[in-house]
Amino acid sequence: MRRAACVTLLVSGLAVLSAQPQQPIRVGTNFVRVDVYPTRNGRVVDGLVAADFEVLEDGVPQKIETFEHFLPTLGPQSARTEPSSQRDMLQALTNPRARVFVLFLDGAFVDDVHARVINEPLIKFLTTHLADEDLVGVMTPSMSASEVTFGRKTTVIAGGMPTAFLGWGRQDHELDPVLDRREIQYTLCYPPPNDVAGKMVVRSRERKTLESLQDAVKYLASVREERKAIIAVTEGWVLYRQDPDLMRQRGTLEDPLGVDKIRVGPTGKLTLEDTKTSVNALSPNACDGDRAYLAGIDNDKFLRDIIDDANRGNSTFYMIDPGGLKVRGADRNGALRTLAENTDGLAILNTNDLDKGLNRIADDMASYYLLGYYASNTKPDGRFRAITVRVKQPGIDVRARKGYRAPGADDIKPPAAIKNTLATAAPTPVQAALEQLGRSRPTARFRVDAIVGPGPARSLWVVGELRSATSRPDEFAQGARAAVQAVAGSASTTGTVVLKPGQRVFLTRLDMPPGASGNLDVRVRLTSEEGAAEPLSEGVRLDLNAAEGKPLLFRRGPTTGPQLSPAAEPVFSRTERVRLEIPVGAGPRDGKAGSGRVLDRGGLATQIPVAVAERTDPEIGQRWITADISLGALSAGDYVIEVAIAREAGEAHVLTAIRVVR
Repeated sequence: MRRAACVTLLVSGLAVLSAQPQQPIRVGTNFVRVDVYPTRNGRVVDGLVAADFEVLEDGVPQKIETFEHFLPTLGPQSARTEPSSQRDMLQALTNPRARVFVLFLDGAFVDDVHARVINEPLIKFLTTHLADEDLVGVMTPSMSASEVTFGRKTTVIAGGMPTAFLGWGRQDHELDPVLDRREIQYTLCYPPPNDVAGKMVVRSRERKTLESLQDAVKYLASVREERKAIIAVTEGWVLYRQDPDLMRQRGTLEDPLGVDKIRVGPTGKLTLEDTKTSVNALSPNACDGDRAYLAGIDNDKFLRDIIDDANRGNSTFYMIDPGGLKVRGADRNGALRTLAENTDGLAILNTNDLDKGLNRIADDMASYYLLGYYASNTKPDGRFRAITVRVKQPGIDVRARKGYRAPGADDIKPPAAIKNTLATAAPTPVQAALEQLGRSRPTARFRVDAIVGPGPARSLWVVGELRSATSRPDEFAQGARAAVQAVAGSASTTGTVVLKPGQRVFLTRLDMPPGASGNLDVRVRLTSEEGAAEPLSEGVRLDLNAAEGKPLLFRRGPTTGPQLSPAAEPVFSRTERVRLEIPVGAGPRDGKAGSGRVLDRGGLATQIPVAVAERTDPEIGQRWITADISLGALSAGDYVIEVAIAREAGEAHVLTAIRVVR
């Protein structure tokens, strides 16, 4: 059975009192997410349902809680939005509904002619097969993986390739003083007629490429659990092993031509480098040290390490040899086949039809299924959990990762030194916000929420949501009337909202009565337009003396279409987007849009992006700080949305708890 599915383990966490910044992690429960690619005869099988799948963890069947089938869509490039910052890019990489591609150009092992041949098919692949939410980055062995920039507008990425990467094939080029500085130093260490330098150069290049691939695998595993596709363009490697002759050759040569002369550099410090030359010779010790290291490498074993890292990190290699049909010469493609076949990828080798080969890669990732389950084994033992994914229909292969490492006790417990402190400490702002979810009543037919605006002439906004008792039209289907009453001591205000037939949600604004203070009780009585139904009543209490006000909540998703719909209950589906609107004063000094974060139950930041902005109500001039969040990348659980507001008196933080369900 082929392998390739991805697992995201989400473990519950506790806040730890520390002055050190915490790294963002994903937290929820023991929820495991698996992206699955079932294939028949090399083609992804569409049309499967949750009942077709079987998931086992350590041989124990698991109940599939969430199921989604994704068919990437290709829309206009102009409609795609690029990440605006490094942080936005990292957050976009965590989206399980986006595919992630790394185009790895192995210039040291591709000649210039073949690099030019593959450029056009690569550009066609990028612009034809990558969907709207997909992310792609270009990497070379001279780059660190953390330097790769991922984007969505493939026309921009592809447009830069003919210029930025036109001459990326360097297999037969002369040594470059900048790119090949160390290799030139080897020729200075061991000049002809001995071939020591030549042996060191080819070994160094191959090792550099393999180390770069390993860097890519480890980096991608650190920023994304779901599957990653690394498309490597190379003409192959020898996979050098230990060379005892190269190891011993030091004794048959004169001393290397490196120099140990100490000079005073331009900064006034002692140095071995001569600033008058572009490439300085290495010292004899450095020459011999590099030779001994390169003579002792085992790249065949190192490739196996990369394969293990790729399988643990859920990266798949697609290997492309742009050299076309091979009629003579050594076969350097064995390593490419090994890397692709052992990471559930494909090797496009010994062919002149590169377009067809790239189309095979596109077909291999044409669609996928995202499954989720709560692991029945909740022990925090830190052990490896084996995962098996099967399809009950015959003749279908499933690419599924072998498993994941369960959290250990140290992953979910605070250090013993602060355990008592945590137990006795006052509730944190995050905990206080989460306590508000205790009044959530998702099964109630009628729900009400309200907020109060700032300033002396305060406004009251009231939201009501009505749910049907069954899937059929109910007694309120033909319209209803909501009577609103707000009372604070002896001050009160009232209003009426008429719901049209089919309308289930309302948002209304009332003027606050003068002199209102303390607690404000808001009550809403809903009666059907026909008068035959039993009225529904609901209420909420607000603290008018609270330092920071509550936001209005809105939802947008499959049930609302493109419109924002007010939400009286802080419970949202993962298929929805949530919007917060926080009322602020009339002037910029009363509040400017700051930053936003989604926090888990332990108060640790997730990598979910929060778009914070500002708007003004044209009718009454009310200013709002807004925050928009897509919930698709979150698991089911409780979260807190933190929005920073810059005020003249200092930065304020508004924390709002929400519950995410399937």
